[in-house]
Amino acid sequence: MGGLLLGQVAGAASVYADEGLPAEYRPSVYAFIDAAKTKDHQAIARQISYPLKREYPLAAINNQQEMLTRFDEVFDDALLGTIAQSGVEQDWQSVGWRGIMLGNGEVWMDYDGKIIGVNYQTPLEARLKASLIAKQKSALHPSLREYERPELMWQTDKFMIRIDDMGNGQYRYASWNKGKSLNEKPDLVLKQGRLLFDGSGGNHSFQFKSGPYQYHCEVIVMGENDSPPGALVVYKNGIEILRQPVLAAQ
Repeated sequence: MGGLLLGQVAGAASVYADEGLPAEYRPSVYAFIDAAKTKDHQAIARQISYPLKREYPLAAINNQQEMLTRFDEVFDDALLGTIAQSGVEQDWQSVGWRGIMLGNGEVWMDYDGKIIGVNYQTPLEARLKASLIAKQKSALHPSLREYERPELMWQTDKFMIRIDDMGNGQYRYASWNKGKSLNEKPDLVLKQGRLLFDGSGGNHSFQFKSGPYQYHCEVIVMGENDSPPGALVVYKNGIEILRQPVLAAQ
């Protein structure tokens, strides 16, 4: 998934789309379309709910000033054109509690009129992502440098955790005790993990087995305002023995 963002399971989302867009939400969509037509960076930046997540290892955009600085990374002429040419009734749909989506989920808006997800990736952002991945690989312990793409990097109270997509639907878990660096040999490596989704809201978990133990990295995409980015949960013989919320996500 390469850092799943809100609504990237577009096919599933369309199943839950309501018929048409209720009238009370249309003014916010019209305002966003108008801003795209005039390429009004300021107006678009004001209409975004921050932080705006980007695909890992790209950093989230935390405020309007950062958005203006990185605007061309997120909104290129192709995406602005798609938004500008969209029809409120034809191309924007209410998708239950998840919000309002454009097309197949390229852009998501909440019911307060704020943009909460941009799943489109510009060529510029793709190049920046590739550059960051290459830089990361050189900083990792040699035993971890082979993977298809990175999924996440978490810091909990006791661990630094990294998950990579190894291809063919399999994932690798590596963790270091607090205080160690990524160029050191990890304290634990688990392979052949799997990805499971929790409903249609984007929440998902990476799950790994080691004898009687199961390690779940639960990623929270849709949660409460004070929800952490996720949690590490460890089970032994099906009984939870450890739960640590994510303190920082890179």
